[in-house]
Amino acid sequence: MSNSAAYEWSYVDVEAERRRELRAQLAQETARSHHLRGQAKSLRRAYRTAKIDVDVITVPASADSTELALALDSARRINQQAEAELSRAAADVWSLVPAETEERPTARPATARASAGDGRTARGGEERAAQVRAAALVEAEALLERDGPACEPEELPLFARRLEALRQARSAEEARTLLHDLGVRVHRSTQRQRTAARTSALRAGLLDALEDAAPEDRRRLAAAVAEADDPAGLEGEVARAVARADAARGRSVVADTLMQVLRERDYAVGEDFADLLAESGSVVVPFGEAAGTAGDGVVPDGYGVRVALAPDRRGLTTVLVRAPESGAEDRERVGGSAGHAEDRADGEVQRWFCDTQLPTIEDAAREHGVDLARTSALPPGVRPTVVAPDGSWPDNGLAHDRAPDGGPATDERADHEEDQAVPAGRRRGRKKVRSSRSTAYGQDQTRGR
Repeated sequence: MSNSAAYEWSYVDVEAERRRELRAQLAQETARSHHLRGQAKSLRRAYRTAKIDVDVITVPASADSTELALALDSARRINQQAEAELSRAAADVWSLVPAETEERPTARPATARASAGDGRTARGGEERAAQVRAAALVEAEALLERDGPACEPEELPLFARRLEALRQARSAEEARTLLHDLGVRVHRSTQRQRTAARTSALRAGLLDALEDAAPEDRRRLAAAVAEADDPAGLEGEVARAVARADAARGRSVVADTLMQVLRERDYAVGEDFADLLAESGSVVVPFGEAAGTAGDGVVPDGYGVRVALAPDRRGLTTVLVRAPESGAEDRERVGGSAGHAEDRADGEVQRWFCDTQLPTIEDAAREHGVDLARTSALPPGVRPTVVAPDGSWPDNGLAHDRAPDGGPATDERADHEEDQAVPAGRRRGRKKVRSSRSTAYGQDQTRGR
């Protein structure tokens, strides 16, 4: 009879997620500020417009969500004011009457010329031309009023010349041609500017997101993002790098939480539990004093739980195990009433673990912010409790000393550690005795630390 359960764990640091969201928005506003500052400098340098100050808001790396929110509001206000001032400055440039007008596009030649004596037709053509020209001017000025500030500063004098040519258009067809040409040029200029602004904001956002990635991913991808003409193709890779780092941070939080939860329930948890669970992924923990909650004699010595974290997904498993020296491996050879009694005793331990221990561990983990969603479970009585893997059961609930090559320590060293052993039930109140070498607690695989 055995009992095990599998979970999908999730952990959300609400403050950290809020900071990340605000940092990303602030990075985009900061890129926008730099872009507006560049436009203001270009206008002033080329056309002697009034000076426009665009402050760039910065915050310390340790800023909390409140500080970031205030900084974001300030950056948005500054950028909105700068855009309004740039709009007025751009209008001053394109609305100026240029010293010289460029050659106007030639309208298509008429298929027939009016006769010199047809004065009525000529006057009618001039009236139509004046009406079309006036309407085209209104439309052109509205276009520049709306999109002129979003255009490249170096294009503004060209727009002024086109506008002046439109005022002097001699025919309706010429006015239409000039208006169409102006519209095309404004559209292309705004598209180039907006593309540059979006690229700059995206680059800033990706670089900021990489602050949450692992150092090796951050170095590699930050260089790629900085050098890419269009970093949009790297968004997926950046997101995956941050997700990997989030999962690693989550594993550490889950391990720390389980260590605290099991200690609160008097399991014989070693000092290295959280580190080993997060790194190697599997740790065996004896029940220790927690077994006493089942009543006298219900849970014999040599029972514990094996906790494992999946290396490539948000998976967690708990498995009831017995120590190798408990004789569990020989139980199938035990016959008669003794074997049945052992089966009954093992079943009682499984039911106690399933009914009282797992639910309280799950609830306590949730109270600490780690949600454990059970995905599968093996109920009590299906099979005998499994024996813990070789080398994974702690020696008297203490950390095992490992040789530098990952193998067991020498007999002399083990004897020395045993002499200094502290009973599992009293370890939380006393300072742990460590050897000069690192120790490992309840590992499933022997390895150097």
